[in-house]
Amino acid sequence: SSGINAEWPLRPGSNDHVMIVPTNHIKCQQFLEPNQQEDVEKFKRALRTLNRTNKKSTTVFFERSLSTSHMQIQAVPVARYSVNDIKDVFYTFADKYNLEVQEIPVGEDWKEMVPPGSDYFIAEFENQDKLVFLCSQKVRFPLQFGREVLASEELLNMPRRVSWKECKISKEQEEHDVKQYRKSFTEFDPFKVDDSDSDSD
Repeated sequence: SSGINAEWPLRPGSNDHVMIVPTNHIKCQQFLEPNQQEDVEKFKRALRTLNRTNKKSTTVFFERSLSTSHMQIQAVPVARYSVNDIKDVFYTFADKYNLEVQEIPVGEDWKEMVPPGSDYFIAEFENQDKLVFLCSQKVRFPLQFGREVLASEELLNMPRRVSWKECKISKEQEEHDVKQYRKSFTEFDPFKVDDSDSDSD
């Protein structure tokens, strides 16, 4: 295993919000080894399929390297909206904060667009198009940008989910939700072990 896992966030932005994280301390995707990035992509494919199949939703992934020491790629399903609709909302919020955006078509390596050592925010969509926001010294980048866009009235319409501090749920509810999600994810897990091929402990 490359040490990449899918985890349930403590204070999710939606009920089906999942994170792709490394078990080791890796700051961001820029520092992943090729086999680790490959496993990240496997999880993305699995989560896209799960959300399309079970939630009738498109999946938005986002990550920021700013003000973090541990990579977290957030995966949030968004129902009823096309990739272009969702992109438009990201552009609207980019204009609001005067952020620089680069659109990266599928097949192009977005990491080449980010200068080494620079902080960034990246959003990836169902068709694997990406928007990359470079964090500059000139403009303060909003740390909750991804949550703000997705929780906006235009998309999930969950304004209380913008701030992670507002998303605390009871331990019982958290355990129930995690159990339900893991059960639904098992069918799509790219790393599941077939019990028929392995001896039980």
